[in-house]
Amino acid sequence: MRLLFLFVLFFVSGSAFSQAAPYSRVDSLMREYKGKIKSPDELYKVIHFIRENFDADSLRFRASFIWITDNIAYDIKAYQKDDPSAAQLNYVIRNKKAICGGYAALLKYFCDAFNIDCEIVEGYGRTGKAKVYMNQPFLRNNHAWNSVKINNTWRLADATWAAGGVDDTDEENLVYHKKFDEIYYFTPPEKFILNHLPARKQFQFTSKAVDQKIFMKSPLYLSDFLKDDISLVSPDTSLIRAKMGDTIVFKLKTDKKISKLYAFSNRVKKAAYDSPTIYKEGWIEFCYPVRIQGIYNLYIKYYTSMSDGLVLLAYRLEVN
Repeated sequence: MRLLFLFVLFFVSGSAFSQAAPYSRVDSLMREYKGKIKSPDELYKVIHFIRENFDADSLRFRASFIWITDNIAYDIKAYQKDDPSAAQLNYVIRNKKAICGGYAALLKYFCDAFNIDCEIVEGYGRTGKAKVYMNQPFLRNNHAWNSVKINNTWRLADATWAAGGVDDTDEENLVYHKKFDEIYYFTPPEKFILNHLPARKQFQFTSKAVDQKIFMKSPLYLSDFLKDDISLVSPDTSLIRAKMGDTIVFKLKTDKKISKLYAFSNRVKKAAYDSPTIYKEGWIEFCYPVRIQGIYNLYIKYYTSMSDGLVLLAYRLEVN
């Protein structure tokens, strides 16, 4: 089972999506916990610590999630070798590294110890510059995450992506950055489905099921988009065909007043452009003049006073 790379060309300090406050004590205790765990047999030490300090399922699950994301790094070499052993508990605990299947299996191990209903969900995780435009006829499962039942409600959590991400700017030299991302803990289903497509629709938990064709043709929704309150975007397909001199109008449906948007390409510097936005009936409009010929990815970004920049979406431009 593989993890599709998190595109961490950008780091974000602020977020509209924040739920960490209720867990401040849990997070603090688990990040301070220094017990040495060298094999799966010694996981009882962590489980005992959690059981002694927290009595609610919601707190025990959070504690397990924080311990995993704090102690397990993503195994790039195992990913590149397609090594299934990095999904096995013995490997994960011994090396303190895992691929997505290992993160998901470890989280379920903790849940089982606390009698918390938890499922490993297999499906397709979409992110990274290679997946801006998807033209394959069908998707093969490449990722795994968890669904957990807390207070009689099924929730979604991705420990792999929450633990950090892989910078795929240089595809020959991938770099892992360990940085906790709150958005992948109990992500709202309507947001989660934008870049996680479960193989079984029952794990979507959305009001309307999303099929594979819609998932594949959509723009690439980056982690920053999930943190924001934008509800709709236009164009709603990743591939945009245009001619030199055309103007592409990008639209975001939101109540937030975004005064300026930025577009840039990860490999075509001259494609960069920024402009004040127009606000019309709940939509932010950004007019992008097509000035560079060729095929390239285009990212849509905006700045806030609290952030170095929120990169929301990615499209593939084919310009004649």
